[in-house]
Amino acid sequence: MTALIGNISLVFATIISCYQFLNIRNINKARFLNPDRAITLQFFFVLLAFFSLMFAYVVSDFSILNVYQNSHSAKPLLYKITGVWGNHEGSMLLWLLVLVFFGFIISKFDKRLDLPYKTLTLSFQSLITFIFLLFVLLTSNPFILISPVPINGQDLNPLLQDPGLAFHPPNLYIGYVGLSIVFSFTLARFYNGKFDASWAKLIKPWVLLSWSFLTLGISLGSWWAYYELGWGGFWFWDPVENASLMPWLCATALLHSTLVLEKRNALKKWTVLLAFLSFSFSLIGTFLVRSGIITSVHAFATDPTRGVFILIICAFFIFSSLILLTMKAKSIREEKLVSPISKEGAIVFNNLLMIALLLTVFIGTIYPIFLEIFTGEQISVGPPYFNLTTTIIMVPAIIVMSFAPMLNWKKDDFTGLLSRLKIILFFSLLVTFISFYIKYQGPIIALLGIFLSAWLFFGTLINFLERTNYLKKIKYLNNQYLGMIIAHLGIAIFIAGVTGSTLWKIEKIKTLKVGEKVLLNNYSLNFDEIKKIKGKNYIGHEAKFNLYKKDKFIKTLKPQKRFYPVQNFPTTEAAIYSRGLSDLYIAMSEPIDDNYDSWIFRFHFSPLTPWIWIGSIMAFVGGILSFSHRMFKIK
Repeated sequence: MTALIGNISLVFATIISCYQFLNIRNINKARFLNPDRAITLQFFFVLLAFFSLMFAYVVSDFSILNVYQNSHSAKPLLYKITGVWGNHEGSMLLWLLVLVFFGFIISKFDKRLDLPYKTLTLSFQSLITFIFLLFVLLTSNPFILISPVPINGQDLNPLLQDPGLAFHPPNLYIGYVGLSIVFSFTLARFYNGKFDASWAKLIKPWVLLSWSFLTLGISLGSWWAYYELGWGGFWFWDPVENASLMPWLCATALLHSTLVLEKRNALKKWTVLLAFLSFSFSLIGTFLVRSGIITSVHAFATDPTRGVFILIICAFFIFSSLILLTMKAKSIREEKLVSPISKEGAIVFNNLLMIALLLTVFIGTIYPIFLEIFTGEQISVGPPYFNLTTTIIMVPAIIVMSFAPMLNWKKDDFTGLLSRLKIILFFSLLVTFISFYIKYQGPIIALLGIFLSAWLFFGTLINFLERTNYLKKIKYLNNQYLGMIIAHLGIAIFIAGVTGSTLWKIEKIKTLKVGEKVLLNNYSLNFDEIKKIKGKNYIGHEAKFNLYKKDKFIKTLKPQKRFYPVQNFPTTEAAIYSRGLSDLYIAMSEPIDDNYDSWIFRFHFSPLTPWIWIGSIMAFVGGILSFSHRMFKIK
């Protein structure tokens, strides 16, 4: 019954989305199926299908193939629920749900749109929905039945049996799919208006929302990898990580480009191109993650056969949008930008750097794929390439980002800017020297990271103080400006976190017996106990470390090594002591004897690592604040 309800719901949603797009010019005249009602019905039926699948997981209905392959009766309830999207079919259904939800939100709550433009936007959104519904029904149906019904399921990948699965994919999907709305807004504008400041104001909130949730989703994913995979890192330039970074870079450029279009009525073609590319890279990311064409520790829902269909969908949307832009380019009149020493000049400069970084990441990600296809040679492009190219591109971007908000539109006085830059430089160098005094070991490039972090932080702070007349006019600020300030400060803190975590990290790999200890950066870790543990669907061992600093007891840390019998898969559960300024990290590796008395452990002391996620959360909050102002005019 559950499978029947799910299938019927998807079929109805497909029919309605197809009807809405095919009747793009006449749907307003329909008495029953007007645009608002059509999008509401799409949302209702996809939501019904999604909850039907979730119900099947909760009650362990193994008559459904998807449930059998990805669940088990002994699995905790939380992971039965989150396991719905821990596979290809379920995650595509979640993708669809977010897609129709965005259309529903626009239909019901975005009161800024006139009816013709709203109808066109929702119709193009229905086209996207229709294509992905067909993909789900024909290639990725989560409601396929099996007979005879198995007694139990094959369980979910143990790496996914983590609270991170509840937060990381949904937030990332909101960011990915939110860019589809920007795509639909842009397509509709070709048929119903000009690309001017009013259009920039319409799309800006949705760009902000997508950018914010992409930021949050990526940061949650890095945190999940940090504590779950056991290697103590947050980013490895893995192809799946890159797949999420590329639309974020494009959305960042689009976000600032809309500001220039709004204020100066310029960069029209560039903004349209970025709107198309942002959604295109979301689709490219989906293809890379799900096609099986790349090998990644983060890829859990791959299928080469269905990857071909995703590639066709990508090609359709990418090439059709680019062809449309080429055909209509002459009708889009541009305003000339006058001075490079201006706010728009700084934005254009950083836009070009963002796209350069995007292309660098894209080439580094796909080059091994094409090399293997055409030559059969297998290579990997790893951190050395990405770290070097990213540093080269981001250094000037961060320098300009610091003072860009201080500049005036059209033209600015370089002399006045120079006096403020001297103040920023002074405080940045002061922080850098203090850092060198406190933490002199490590590569010299670490000081560059600290300098850039301080440069952006103090540049943003000085801009805020000047804008508020040194806090006297703070009550007159709107959420848009405050959001920008918080986001820029967050990125400054993030840079410091990345610098400390990667360049000042201390790592030790030790073999310890019960009763032995290890010293790590003025800390003493005493290995006091090892015991067997048993969870609902796993067994394993748990170590007990008592943490001391200068003979003062701090905390007990309990890393675990788990084994999931159904999947025959081990996992590492790291123990982390975080002080805000640093992390102390312990991960169990393997036992070296049959008595399990002696184990290999990995120890990390990572300065400023918590700042990575503090900064990311600040950037997210800043984006949401700006969104609230843009969408709801909250002061």
